[in-house]
Amino acid sequence: MKKQLSNEFISETKNWLGDNGIKHFTEIKDKHGEIAAVWNSNGISYIVHFHEGMRVRNFMRNSGFCVDWNDHDFDNNWVNLIEECIK
Repeated sequence: MKKQLSNEFISETKNWLGDNGIKHFTEIKDKHGEIAAVWNSNGISYIVHFHEGMRVRNFMRNSGFCVDWNDHDFDNNWVNLIEECIK
């Protein structure tokens, strides 16, 4: 289920990502068409959901904005949060 993301939460996440993180996710979206992309790099699958996505979900867990969320909420909303940050 899609959760409501406050402007404050989006702002805090942008600060946490910094310019490099925002650039990184923007490049993934531009190159692969989505944030949670999967691609093959030298014969090895690279899965954004497991790599960068886990770091974002861990940030979300510790942010104080998601105290009533469960694991499914984090899985289902981390991309939405990043999408809001790179607009």
